[in-house]
Amino acid sequence: MQLEPFEIQTERLKIAGLKNNVTEGYPVIALHGWLDNAASFEPLSKHLAINRPFYAMDLPGHGLSEHRPATSTYPLMENILDVMALLDACEGINNQKVTLLGHSLGGIIGAFIAATIPERVEQLILLDSLGPLTDEITAVLPQLRNAVAKAMKINSRVSVFPSKDVAVRARMAGIGKLSREAAECLVSRGTIEVPGGISWRSDPKLLKPSFLRLSEAQVEVIFSGIECPVRLITGTEGYFSGNKGLGQRMSYFKHIEHYQVQGGHHFHMDGDIESTARYINGFIQL
Repeated sequence: MQLEPFEIQTERLKIAGLKNNVTEGYPVIALHGWLDNAASFEPLSKHLAINRPFYAMDLPGHGLSEHRPATSTYPLMENILDVMALLDACEGINNQKVTLLGHSLGGIIGAFIAATIPERVEQLILLDSLGPLTDEITAVLPQLRNAVAKAMKINSRVSVFPSKDVAVRARMAGIGKLSREAAECLVSRGTIEVPGGISWRSDPKLLKPSFLRLSEAQVEVIFSGIECPVRLITGTEGYFSGNKGLGQRMSYFKHIEHYQVQGGHHFHMDGDIESTARYINGFIQL
């Protein structure tokens, strides 16, 4: 499947991303992880047999999508509205059911959409993603104090790299360590030329902590409201490699299947991409 760039002005923000040229059928909406961008789905797309419209969007503040206003922050739940605004703005998608494919943060967003707007979601595919970080009640106030203190510091330092190679090496060592090829894929879409070199396109405010986190009981209630079939794919060296919390979170879903492939957190980019695509293809074609 070949992808091409798109840019759409929604009622909320200008959203960019990558899409195929298919116009008929239930769309597949791909949502990337935190500080990644739509290019994270390029390696996987070469192995996907999807004869439906496919949109890999840059989440707000990421890639080529618009940043939120300078006085705004990036609360997790706002992303639900951004994804739905994109669906409403895309010709032929409005009011159709969609399949959501989400990696990490994108999977969390996809799960919240499936729970809150179940009539719009046909299927949910989670890539090394099974819900947000949670807090015990005793941690709520320290988290809030820390987040408010950091949010009050308006100016955020922006890293400037002297060359693309240095940026690639930095991304290789960052969140969810990546191969050089995968890092180059993200860096090519995720950086911009600035005086002195190149810098990340992503909004620095994305690095600020959340004001509040859900409790585990709240996550259970939300995920138990997901009606559609769910397919979870995890990596042998990913965030759930030790099975920590996996069984408990999976028990919240009504209909969920779990498959594991070789690779780390970004296995859809630099792990067993073919097996990942096979599990996705088989699920979508059911």
